[in-house]
Amino acid sequence: MPAMIITRYITRQVLQTTLAITLILVVVVAVGRLLNYLARASKGLVDPNLLLEVMAYRMPDFLQFILPLALLLGILLALGRLYADSEMTVLIATGMSPWRLLRIIAVAAVLVMALVAWLALQLAPQGSRKVSDLIEVQQNTNEFDLMAPGLFQNVTGGERTTYAETIDTAGLHNVFMHDAANNRVIKAESAVPYQDKDGARFVLFRNGSIAKGFTTDNSYDLTTFDEMGVRLPPRNIGLVPDVVEKTLSTRQLLESPQPSHLAELQWRLSLILSVPVVSLLAIPLARVSPRQGRYARLLPGIVLYLAYLGLLLMSKNAVTAEKLSPVAGLWWVHAVFFVLAALMFSGRLPVRRRA
Repeated sequence: MPAMIITRYITRQVLQTTLAITLILVVVVAVGRLLNYLARASKGLVDPNLLLEVMAYRMPDFLQFILPLALLLGILLALGRLYADSEMTVLIATGMSPWRLLRIIAVAAVLVMALVAWLALQLAPQGSRKVSDLIEVQQNTNEFDLMAPGLFQNVTGGERTTYAETIDTAGLHNVFMHDAANNRVIKAESAVPYQDKDGARFVLFRNGSIAKGFTTDNSYDLTTFDEMGVRLPPRNIGLVPDVVEKTLSTRQLLESPQPSHLAELQWRLSLILSVPVVSLLAIPLARVSPRQGRYARLLPGIVLYLAYLGLLLMSKNAVTAEKLSPVAGLWWVHAVFFVLAALMFSGRLPVRRRA
């Protein structure tokens, strides 16, 4: 079999398996996150129209984590099948060496590495900025910004229920607000939302009454007023904006000496560097006997990847907290796993095989 055909065959097997695993992992992650968002939307905490937009902007962040793991599993499954079906035995007999196999796997690794670089250095930070902006807008939006005439509305998770008979440029007319948190009901002829110089949000009720102190025997205190302002606290929508470092562009991180910014920069580069490391790690792990089957090394591979990712996260947090020098930073983790992969690849650290 010509060398080019073998290269295309193995590369296609690895990339197809990697793509399938990526799609499965994306669906699992996206469905889990979407269910969480839908639960918040059902409580009136999040605008349902926001969900798909947030998910779309979050996708690059998901993919930059998923792709290195998907490539690792893709190599393990693709090469594991070749070993389990004795195809690799035939290829080795025709001159397939470990170094030639490494060069073939490098083709797929370079493609995945380029995609992860695009995601980590450009798309994911842009997505984080968009999501943070959307969350901030949602937190600063209250029920009076979203009101429709003639409809009872609740966008605060049960804290307040509002109603206005008509709405025009002058404000809201024949307004009702049930404030469950303070056990009171406000009725007014009109209301106007406004914001003070410090950014605090208020609604000014005119010509109305306030009933409060409701008890089990239906007694309450009733007070009339000409004007009354009620401060509207920021909404707790249950979504937290990304930390500032995640929203900064890669150029901004390169120009900053702050430890937290250096940690974020090293983290983005680490996602890229993890691709060749896990590729080198997967080649010796994929060697299985026909009796073991193609899935024999999936669990060890996943455990090694989780250890790799966990040490990177631990080092990133240590650099951010200034407990670890940025010089060592996250690089020592890559060095350790690269040496481990190189020893396994060269056979100096044999991978245990069970017959």
